[in-house]
Amino acid sequence: MRKEQITGFTGKVDHLELQHIIQIACLAGITATILVRQGNQKGYMYVRSGQILHAVVGRLTGQEAVNEMVAWRVGRFELTHGVPKSIPRTLATNFTGVILEATRVLDERLAEAEPQVAQSEPRQKGSKSLHISQGGAAEILRLIIENRKRNEWRSRVGRFTQVSLMVLLVALVGYLCFGNREKIQSLVQSFGRKPVARREYQGAINIPAGQFYYQDGQLISLPQFNIDPTEVTIWQYAEFLAAVGESREYDHPEQPIEKTHRNQQWDRLYRAAVAQGEIEGVGVNINFPAVFLDWFDAYAYAKWKGRRLPTEQEWEKAARGTDGRRYPWGSDERAGAANVYRGDPTQKWVEPGSYSDDQSPYRVFDMAGNVSEWTISVDPSGNPVIRGGNFGNFSADVTRRVTNQRSLTLSDRIGFRTVGDR
Repeated sequence: MRKEQITGFTGKVDHLELQHIIQIACLAGITATILVRQGNQKGYMYVRSGQILHAVVGRLTGQEAVNEMVAWRVGRFELTHGVPKSIPRTLATNFTGVILEATRVLDERLAEAEPQVAQSEPRQKGSKSLHISQGGAAEILRLIIENRKRNEWRSRVGRFTQVSLMVLLVALVGYLCFGNREKIQSLVQSFGRKPVARREYQGAINIPAGQFYYQDGQLISLPQFNIDPTEVTIWQYAEFLAAVGESREYDHPEQPIEKTHRNQQWDRLYRAAVAQGEIEGVGVNINFPAVFLDWFDAYAYAKWKGRRLPTEQEWEKAARGTDGRRYPWGSDERAGAANVYRGDPTQKWVEPGSYSDDQSPYRVFDMAGNVSEWTISVDPSGNPVIRGGNFGNFSADVTRRVTNQRSLTLSDRIGFRTVGDR
């Protein structure tokens, strides 16, 4: 068998009928162009993924072109991988039907051309024995092996790509979950829970004008004012943020220019509260006291409400009344009467008003415990004075005052309430 240097599969059809070549190409599942020559005639057959797409011989196309080429008993064929994109589809039947039709037409032609032979030696039904030259068999086998290798490689690449994409997806989900793990945890914890209604407390408590005992017995007089019955809650401060947006209308003149009225710690608290989740090991909701807010935040909120922060004298009178008591309930310390430290570091905030004993003679709640509070008063160094007890200190004494804390201090132990003059 002579060989020529031709790109793609080449070979002779001396011992291999063309329909068998077509069957082999289709069964191999290849995409290829088959060029068939007989003398000066040539035809093209285009196979895509094992199906005959189009055939052309001279002016004949489709099934007629296949019929013509299959009728050529001798010749040459060349097979190259690939099919031009512009090739039309003129054969819709699968390759078996196309070849059967071409074989039927061939049988009819042979019967007409050799009537005597047909009468004296009827052709046996069924397929002829397939005689393939050694070189032709090797080339066809190589074609099938190469196609299988190509398909295996594509399959492996496809599986590798799928696995890689899955790993990348898992990594991306893991990264996003890690960066938002607290938010996701809160959402999971809140699943199935009913939203907590905003708790509305009674209006501001009126504190009458007059004298009271301040600190260790100093008698001072104050004009009338009114004070919030509880610390400002999470939902109330969130309402302020939603209303003011990026406006600086309510900012203190000395507030740093780069400062806003929210921060990462506040955002974590707010998300946990909305989701009824946990923060620092404590379950919270929107009715808990607003903390992780500095003095400038408290000042702006109060101004937005048309109110102000209390002086430390106003704060103490609202907590003690006029008889000089050291605790909201009287002169003696009482275990469990206020939310102060009791040896459990995971015990922190509670909803305002949870401790019924921690209310002053004016029915102002949580002055002895829960969270300490910002005031408008300043210490000798110019820092704001903080008043009241909190869950982290041992004493419920309402004469407690904290100084030397910067205005920008953020703490889980500091909240605030507001006062008004009317």
